[in-house]
Amino acid sequence: MRALFQISIVVILLGDSPFLGAEQPPEQKRERILSTALVPGPYRSYASLFVDLAGKDELLVWHEDEVKLYRDLIRRSFQRDYLVVEATGYPLAALSAWMETEQNAHYHQFDIGDEFNLLRSLGAGSQEPWSMSLFLGQLLTYWSMDDQDELVIAARGAAGMVATAGLQQLFDNCIVDAPWTRIEWKVKGEGSDGPRERYWDLKVGHRWYGLAEIPNTLTFTLERGRTNRERFRWKPAQNSISLVQLQMPTTELQVGLTRVLFEYAKFVPVRKHLVGLKVGFLYENRKTYDARSQSFDDEKEKSWELVIQPMAIF
Repeated sequence: MRALFQISIVVILLGDSPFLGAEQPPEQKRERILSTALVPGPYRSYASLFVDLAGKDELLVWHEDEVKLYRDLIRRSFQRDYLVVEATGYPLAALSAWMETEQNAHYHQFDIGDEFNLLRSLGAGSQEPWSMSLFLGQLLTYWSMDDQDELVIAARGAAGMVATAGLQQLFDNCIVDAPWTRIEWKVKGEGSDGPRERYWDLKVGHRWYGLAEIPNTLTFTLERGRTNRERFRWKPAQNSISLVQLQMPTTELQVGLTRVLFEYAKFVPVRKHLVGLKVGFLYENRKTYDARSQSFDDEKEKSWELVIQPMAIF
């Protein structure tokens, strides 16, 4: 059993969601369109190519009842109107793993104490240095009326199937050459009403690790956020973002979970921005990877990481 104290500084830039491309008036019909998005970042960078297969717009009214909104997204997730190809990289995760292996002396310059490394903490949480994904489903725009009785975008959502794959994985901060695949059904979206913002992300799927030492798993991810840039509340669900990730093995008989990630962030509004602190833990039960021998150990080991991440949303 080992424990690591993790501190990460995460900056989230919130703006118009890139996955819908250019806005179009709700009554205007479109031809098939092609659009792109490029979002760089130290923790996650991605480039996307969007193809509108249906070539039409539909006026969807924002549901104040979130249950109806989720039900609508789930129902529409089986329609194949959009194709999205995305390349994703995790720069700090890849840099940390590369430096620990290839530039070990420089890597340990970031040590704080015996068991904590700042560079490793900044890239922690990623299971691969990069990936390619293919999404097929719906990208939806929900409209509402503002105080001037004009149509405004209230929320955007994505629902459908996504296949993700890569040729490398991260184990114990080491890059391992091993092809992997993950297939998920997802419902994701974000919406705003003045200073109030909502965010949700639900994914259920299966991950093939492509390694005899690591069992394939069922995967479940649920992330939910509610923030207000003008008002602070102590209630746990207000001005907060929470995330739960679970993995359960499917290729061997094993009781329990192989990976559990729980995170909870609380925010305080400061001059139309949000600053806060994310706390949580990462639990894993699997064979560890030895960088020197470039192989997995024979026995499984349970590990815990305490997650503490100062955050800012601009």
